[in-house]
Amino acid sequence: MSYNYQNYLKTDVTIQTMSTGSVDDRGLYNSDWATGTTTVGRLVSTTSDEEGGTTDLLVDEFQLYIPATVTVAANNRVAIGSDYYDIEGIENRENRFGDVVIKVLRLRKAN
Repeated sequence: MSYNYQNYLKTDVTIQTMSTGSVDDRGLYNSDWATGTTTVGRLVSTTSDEEGGTTDLLVDEFQLYIPATVTVAANNRVAIGSDYYDIEGIENRENRFGDVVIKVLRLRKAN
């Protein structure tokens, strides 16, 4: 009997990549986000405290579980509905046989 790790991945997720397809009148590349991959995932909040100078900040951090087959890089970003998240880290989770079965992205909400 095998466990289906994707049973709880029910939220529509878009992985976006940076696109530099055009050049402006100064000769500089225009960069914009383009849809790279659409998949499903599960977003879990892991809010943490962060100290910034003399103030303590409450930072919205999340973990996003996605299928292991999705190609993602740390310089991509995640869009869920109208919310955008920066990718802070990527971790592969393995089953007891050493097969990668799911990826966990550490996210921070983008402004």
